[in-house]
Amino acid sequence: MTARNVFAFFMTACMLSCTGKSDSEKNRTIDTTTKVALAPGGKLSHCYIYKTKKDSALLRVDILEDDMLVGKLSYAFFEKDRNDGQLTGVMEGDKIFAHYTFNSEGTKSTREVAFLKKGEGWVEGFGEVKDSAGILIFKDRSKLDFEKGLYFEPVECPMEP
Repeated sequence: MTARNVFAFFMTACMLSCTGKSDSEKNRTIDTTTKVALAPGGKLSHCYIYKTKKDSALLRVDILEDDMLVGKLSYAFFEKDRNDGQLTGVMEGDKIFAHYTFNSEGTKSTREVAFLKKGEGWVEGFGEVKDSAGILIFKDRSKLDFEKGLYFEPVECPMEP
């Protein structure tokens, strides 16, 4: 082995062994009843599913620091185009507000989505929207309707490739 190879091996081993997180930081709580382990990359990952006979939707939320979140949302409704996209947003108390950027019918779109914590899962909220620089956002978040929204139940997260 050359000196360069030894140095590269040593640096790689050091980088892999140093995570920068103490043992106390490896577990965090989302609410007072659920304790979850950090996913790879230091994120808290939670998955939820909405399912009927012909329709389904999958919500994956990765909680980051300071109540920020990223995730994925996919809708598969009977006789409609499938929507798959990315979420970026925040948790505000018992609600999630996020921008959902998705592809549908060959077009990339962004709209605001909202979810309310209900029991173990989340209910999607709906309300009047307006266009703001090409993004559909809620006109008034205080008037969102969570009564008739899709209920996403918790499920084990599928392994990512």
